[in-house]
Amino acid sequence: MGRLTLNMLLSFAQFEREIAGERIRDKIAASKAKGMWMGGNVPLGYDVKDRKLVVNEAEAATVRMIFQRYAELGSVALLKAELDARGIVSKRREGAQGKLSGGKPLSRGNLYLMLHNRLYVGEIAHKGNIHPGQHEGIIDAALWHAVQNVLSENRTERLLGAGAEEPSLLAGLIFDDEGNRLSPTHAVKKGKRYRYYVSAALITGKGSDQTRGRRIPAGDIEWLVLDRLRQLFASEAEIIQAVEQSGLDAPTQRDLLGRAKELAERWTRLTSLQRREIVHALVRRIEVGDAQICIQLERSIPSVILQGWSPGSMKTTLPAEPLALSMTASLRRAGKGTRLVIGNGAANAVDSGLASLIAKAIATRAMLFSGHDDSVEGMAARLGVRRDYLAVLLRLSYLSPEIVRAILAGQHPVELTPTRLIALSRGLPHDWAEQKRVLGLPLP
Repeated sequence: MGRLTLNMLLSFAQFEREIAGERIRDKIAASKAKGMWMGGNVPLGYDVKDRKLVVNEAEAATVRMIFQRYAELGSVALLKAELDARGIVSKRREGAQGKLSGGKPLSRGNLYLMLHNRLYVGEIAHKGNIHPGQHEGIIDAALWHAVQNVLSENRTERLLGAGAEEPSLLAGLIFDDEGNRLSPTHAVKKGKRYRYYVSAALITGKGSDQTRGRRIPAGDIEWLVLDRLRQLFASEAEIIQAVEQSGLDAPTQRDLLGRAKELAERWTRLTSLQRREIVHALVRRIEVGDAQICIQLERSIPSVILQGWSPGSMKTTLPAEPLALSMTASLRRAGKGTRLVIGNGAANAVDSGLASLIAKAIATRAMLFSGHDDSVEGMAARLGVRRDYLAVLLRLSYLSPEIVRAILAGQHPVELTPTRLIALSRGLPHDWAEQKRVLGLPLP
């Protein structure tokens, strides 16, 4: 009898709880159908007043820039690199106990969620249904649809395997100066994947010439090849030299130059599949030496450009003499790894770690000057971080503007890593010229 009574009481309790949950769900659905915002993390670009979303104009400008740049670049990876270089961070929020959160570089996941968020176009989504929102949209309909089309195209390419540029863009094309092929491989450290092109002797661990093998960061060499092809298409003199043996008449040559220039301007907006098709249609061989990289191109540039670089439409020929493009570049130690250094020894690519460190330093100084805390110790206690860490960031916030611009433009020495910059900050002089000397930047 006791067990029966207990089970009956529990059944009524469960029934009451389910009724309450059902009413809450119905209330949320009805409120969203009216276009009301029902709480949660406030997205970048908005503030909350009287339980309603209102546009934060300063943040809204950043949101519009992010959508516009994605529509132009067509790649979240490129967009993230640009945002990190500009020091764009997530929305800063203050919790109930005054603890701050946010203010960190936007991850690729954050960017995907932002680009899919219908709040920015003035709508409320709920279980597959779209309702007009009571808040003001930040993104206009034309830009929203352009971004969704690019996202849809990129999703289709990934499903079809068209985005295979990342693992092996130069597979089968890259060799060392002794004629040995470099194979694509990768390593995973702390959940992060690092890609390389490596000599066979280093992969197998056999042979007496292991010390002569090469291990080249894949991202560096791929970026170099893609950028050199863009420079080729943008240079009328190089295009004319490349097609001088083709016997083109004057009208065709003018058309070729115009389309090559257009291709150079559109280069960063091409899909991964389109750039991959162009690389494999034009590049015959890439040789990496101690101080130079030579790219051998087919003489099929006119057919590649005039056929409109559509995927699968380009055919190559194999003339006796390829077109050679050479660049000065060498491998150099950078922290615990190696980087491909071009020309004057600058990194030539934005280091997201350095850019993030500079952004944190500037944000920390602004937070201290806001007067919210009486001291560095108080701010460290409120944020739950070590005082020494904040002290390092505050010292870095006084880097000269010229040094900051060099870091954000990727023009810093390749040896200057985030770890090295933190170590050098302890004895960083106040004089700007001395700062450049200590950090290894060229003096004026």
